[in-house]
Amino acid sequence: MSALKLIPFSTSIDKQFSGRTSILGCKCSLQIDVPKTKAQKILGEKIRKRISNGKVEMSPSAYDTAWVAMVPSREFSGRPNFPECLDWIVENQNPDGSWGLNLGHPFLVKDSLSCTLACLLALRKWDVANHILHKGIEFMKANWRAATDDENQVSPIGFNIIFPGMIEFAKELDLTLPLPPSSLNALLRARDSEIMRQRNWEYVAEGLGESCNWNQIILKHQTRNGSLFNSPATTAAAAIHCRDDNCFDYLISVVNKCNGWAPTVFPMDIYARLCMIDTLQRLGIDRHFRVELDTVFDEMYRKWEEREEEMFSDVSCQALAFRLLRVKGYDVSSDGLEEFVEQEGFLDSVGMQHSSVGTVVELYRASQTRINEEENILHKINAWTKPFLTRQTIHKKKQVEYELKNYYGTVDRFLHRRTIDLHHAQPSQILKTSYCCSAIHNQDFIRFAVENFKICREEYLKELDEINKWYAYFGMDLLSKGRNACEQSYVVTAGLIADVELSMARISFAQVAILITVFDDVFDRYGTREEALAIIQLIKEWEPAPSDCSELVKTTYTALYDTVNETTAKAHAQQGFCFKQQIISMWVELLESAVREKESLSGKNVSTLDEYLSFAPITIGCKLCVLTSVHFLGIQLSEEMLTSAEMLTLCWHGNVVCRLLNDLKTYSREREENTVNSVSVQTGVSEEEAVSKVKEVLEYHRRKVMKMVYQSKGSNVPRECKEMVWKTCKVAHCFYGYDGDEFSSPRDIIEDINAMMFHDLPRLSADACST
Repeated sequence: MSALKLIPFSTSIDKQFSGRTSILGCKCSLQIDVPKTKAQKILGEKIRKRISNGKVEMSPSAYDTAWVAMVPSREFSGRPNFPECLDWIVENQNPDGSWGLNLGHPFLVKDSLSCTLACLLALRKWDVANHILHKGIEFMKANWRAATDDENQVSPIGFNIIFPGMIEFAKELDLTLPLPPSSLNALLRARDSEIMRQRNWEYVAEGLGESCNWNQIILKHQTRNGSLFNSPATTAAAAIHCRDDNCFDYLISVVNKCNGWAPTVFPMDIYARLCMIDTLQRLGIDRHFRVELDTVFDEMYRKWEEREEEMFSDVSCQALAFRLLRVKGYDVSSDGLEEFVEQEGFLDSVGMQHSSVGTVVELYRASQTRINEEENILHKINAWTKPFLTRQTIHKKKQVEYELKNYYGTVDRFLHRRTIDLHHAQPSQILKTSYCCSAIHNQDFIRFAVENFKICREEYLKELDEINKWYAYFGMDLLSKGRNACEQSYVVTAGLIADVELSMARISFAQVAILITVFDDVFDRYGTREEALAIIQLIKEWEPAPSDCSELVKTTYTALYDTVNETTAKAHAQQGFCFKQQIISMWVELLESAVREKESLSGKNVSTLDEYLSFAPITIGCKLCVLTSVHFLGIQLSEEMLTSAEMLTLCWHGNVVCRLLNDLKTYSREREENTVNSVSVQTGVSEEEAVSKVKEVLEYHRRKVMKMVYQSKGSNVPRECKEMVWKTCKVAHCFYGYDGDEFSSPRDIIEDINAMMFHDLPRLSADACST
């Protein structure tokens, strides 16, 4: 027998238990009045309004505004067509002489250099505000080494093409820059190398000036709104060189919309709103705004059905839309991603703005939502994106590494905490210049998430204390050879059932996980066969333990007997029907399968993988954990639904997923112990072939779980119940997805546990993106 063995961490255990009115003194989930602080209420209302009004606010881009400022009038080329952009440049120089969003950021100096040089070119071209030119040139002089000598600098997209091109333009304008010839030559060599390496460089064509065939670029890339790549800078360069009316009309709309400046991308409404959904989900606060977000989902689905140009011209946007809509339950096809099935095809079909690691991450995430065997498009995308991203981890891209390890195995609360830290540390993104979008990085989102996290953590710590008391009350802590599974079982349960009001769902799930671990030890390690059979017989009779049974039998059976009685009584009070007999039957099924597993494995009587899978998955306990806890999810259930073929089939697939993940982790050790599992039961094939077969079966059952969870058509099981199965599978992915065995306490998991339960949350300050 092998239950979901979890990772231990240390915490104090209060073994005092007094004033007991029930085995576990907690309220049922439907009765909890979720506390909300005043700050939460205010922030919640602000966020609700932001979601509903549909506004997407972008930070000004000094770089793009400067390029728009350089566009001459259509009627008279001796004056600017957008003097208001010149005014913005004059009014928005930073105190250190630079322009740009990231004043003084140590790793974004290249961005500041690019923004500053573009603004100097605009001022020089129209011979205005010469009094601030000198200050900008001094900034360039003090920081130019970052452009060539600092490998730690984050480079804006196309910097190696654009920056040298602007230096050459400066020469044409007789703008003297304090750059040594050696540095300039190094930049020019980097530009030539970049141009030869890049297949689709048109996104940064402003860096190549008159050497481009601008008419051809416009013919190939101009969108219906008149822009090139929704980039004000590239479109402005086209207007300078070609005087294209559609380019002018686009730029006019941008400047009018933004009151005299330009963002680095326009429009960005669809992508930003999709990112907003993704951010709120990753922060764990989307449920607080479900009504408002459902409206956004419906809007995004309409745009998907209409094949909206803004959505489908941006591969990141398209992949993100596909993933979010599919996971939500909308019927979306992966056919639109067909041109990205090979890495070469991807590089041939996308411009520089979409060839970043972030775009490949979005494609990888989309490929992980494959739910049908015939979806070869997603299979092929996964086949190249995963090794591509794996190579990026060599360069210490921590977030990419976490993505690869944890897509399926991201326990909700672990992800929420990591997202809080990540968004706090990285409040902006970067294309040709850094930008901030209030729909993506918004301090109100993070503040609300932090407040929510604090409330939940306080509840978790109380519940953990109660679990420890429950464990000690029945004497399970005194079993001389037993493992104390309280802390690890509870924390992981809280990680997957995160919402504060679902207290009893967490408690009941954790209790089942703990009891399965206790029985696992009794059956596998220190109990006799007779004691195991005696426990099973007592469960079938369901009467208090007799006085003549062994202390081990009495301790373990009484803990199960009293706990199931209390839990099912609370479930009855909530749902209006009694599910106790079904729970008892599931315990009998699990423990009888454990006995069969032990006897079959030790005697090697299992001859095929199919025979092994007919009983071994039951002992993993997924079905028992889920069907015990779903009564307390705050939704109305029926006995018919819980015993329906759909629910039982879903639980079976979940059992198999968890079992095979366990087997893939432990087959080497179990081979040494002379037992068999899904790998070693396969005879006549090599170990490599056996492992490959198990992975194939695992993938089949994982797709079945995901399909049943995501698709609502024809389903009679509430989404909340189905998600409990998938979340349980994600726990197994989390703990069996690392190198080593399940007892090795991987560092990342320990860090996630400690961050969730104990580490301080970030202190938040004012943010420009909160407007």
